[in-house]
Amino acid sequence: MSDQLDPRQQLAKMEAEIAAARKKAEEVEAANTAKRDELLKQLRDADLADVIAKCKMHGFTATDLRGALKTKGTGASRTPRKSKSRSSSRSSSRSKKST
Repeated sequence: MSDQLDPRQQLAKMEAEIAAARKKAEEVEAANTAKRDELLKQLRDADLADVIAKCKMHGFTATDLRGALKTKGTGASRTPRKSKSRSSSRSSSRSKKST
């Protein structure tokens, strides 16, 4: 029966195991992030070479590409219209002041 630990030792052991697992997971995540970044860079370079080859094949210029990639604005810069409820609340507050 000497194999059994008291509850405090069991909790400490469990917390140590959890901490070790977290550390291992962080190491794996860091390694995967580095690998992912490298793969994305390689993929980007390959895609860029593909785009360059297709532009040369079809005779596209930078101006052609700019026109094809340009998107219309969503209108977010426009000022929103004032709601009718706001204008009606102003008129009711004016009428209260005049009385």
